[in-house]
Amino acid sequence: MNDRGKKAIKGKKEAGRRCPRLLQEITFIYVFLMMTVYPFYFRNKYYDIGNAKWQFFFFLTAGTGAILLSLLLFHVIEEWKTDEFKKAIRSIRLSATDRFVLVYAAAVLLSTLFSPYKEQVFWGYDGWYMGFVSQMCFALIYFCVSRYWRWDISAVICCLAAAFLVFLLAILMRFRIDPLSMYKGLEEQFKINFLSTIGQATWYSSYVAVLFPLGLFAFWFYDNKNVRIFGGIFTAAGFMTMVTQNSDSSFIAFGLLIFALFWISMESNRAFRRFLEVMMMCFSCFKLIGICQQLFPENAVPLDAISLFCSQSNMTWIILIVTAICYFSFCWLEKYGKIDISKIKSIRILFLWILLLGIGGIIIYIYLNTTKKLPVHLQSGNRYLLFDEYWGNNRGSSWMIAVKSFLKGDFVRKIFGCGPDGFSSFVQSFFYEELEMKWGSSGILACAHNEWLNALVNFGIAGTIPYIGIFLSAACRFFRKAKVHPELTAIVLSIICYMGHNFFCYQQIICTPILFILMGTGESIIRYGKKENNLKEADCPK
Repeated sequence: MNDRGKKAIKGKKEAGRRCPRLLQEITFIYVFLMMTVYPFYFRNKYYDIGNAKWQFFFFLTAGTGAILLSLLLFHVIEEWKTDEFKKAIRSIRLSATDRFVLVYAAAVLLSTLFSPYKEQVFWGYDGWYMGFVSQMCFALIYFCVSRYWRWDISAVICCLAAAFLVFLLAILMRFRIDPLSMYKGLEEQFKINFLSTIGQATWYSSYVAVLFPLGLFAFWFYDNKNVRIFGGIFTAAGFMTMVTQNSDSSFIAFGLLIFALFWISMESNRAFRRFLEVMMMCFSCFKLIGICQQLFPENAVPLDAISLFCSQSNMTWIILIVTAICYFSFCWLEKYGKIDISKIKSIRILFLWILLLGIGGIIIYIYLNTTKKLPVHLQSGNRYLLFDEYWGNNRGSSWMIAVKSFLKGDFVRKIFGCGPDGFSSFVQSFFYEELEMKWGSSGILACAHNEWLNALVNFGIAGTIPYIGIFLSAACRFFRKAKVHPELTAIVLSIICYMGHNFFCYQQIICTPILFILMGTGESIIRYGKKENNLKEADCPK
């Protein structure tokens, strides 16, 4: 072989080696932009923020995807005959989450093809954009990140720093401090409905539900002083924005987060002590906000009952004092070797039963109260305990219409749904007059305000099962692998919070892609480890 031939072969080999590196670098840039720049991107304040976020997401994701797929195709063409490539193909393995994502993508495709609203479901309902394109982007995000993202602690810190700034801005805005003039020109009555640079308050609460567990985990888990300080500041901001964002759904996510953290904290004295520290910080932050609300009543934005109860009720003081007593008592017992929390794990089983029985009891009471089967003196008119069309800020009406629409649909609609984000047109075909009376001349209900019920209507049974399977399989897989890679616990907490929060909320263009990024990073950590972990081993408890 002449020199030219040898150089050509050498050039091909070098190109083959460069492609995987380029794929990793481009994926890293994409994740970095989505986690640090995307939350702050807006146009024309809140008046066009939804469209601005969608365009940023779509063009960045589509552009990155096109580049990655082109590089991957070039890599395959260059390498497909080599032994290394054949070996790599034979060694391909799919996790349960991978399979659920693939099945979900196929179900969404079929749902789109069978939809009677093809023009709408391709892009999605105007302003929501949860159509076919977004769903395919979510699947693309998961696979690209899970295969080509690599751990980088500095990037992780930057992502959390961006989330902290988003939280801080929201806290300031709840006291009418608006450094970016986001509220300029917005009527007073609508200010409660928008927050930070995320937009709609429900979008913001979803963002908190997904990102807050990551910083809380850093404060709870690591021993490095600087990491704990940063994690503590982040966690404090998270608790303060939670009690000021005015979202009831966020307290559902918070309850699940605290129970999950309690469960894993029963593994050791150190973990349980950290759990008590988290709880003291929580109630301290709630009361700090309450004090600020009382000191500056003219600046504090009026909030709903649950948020005000947590920040201003004397009960919060009592719980804080009790938690502090438990903490110092536990530290004393631990110091003298009188307690080993890992040997009394039956406590968490007890609390699990209390939680399940409590939830079951509340559901039974709501049913009996709604159907008037309780004695008069036990009945309640509380808006949380009486399920009617006004329950949960009109979610009762949305849920009932969603269920009725699903049941009215034919066999194809039950199996494949009406198409991604086709909910509004589908329910309108059955309940236009009822919706017109409730929502005005447009008579439009864009979604069910319950992501899992919304998925059932949009994707049918064939799409809903794998969609839920994505989150459950990822949470279970990450939880099992957390003993080797503890950071996976943070992603498990995020998944739990998202699923709980979105039982009362919906898919949207801010947080759903971020959660798919997190699940992709979790899968990447399992597959490739943390080669660039800058935390010293001594900083991470064994």
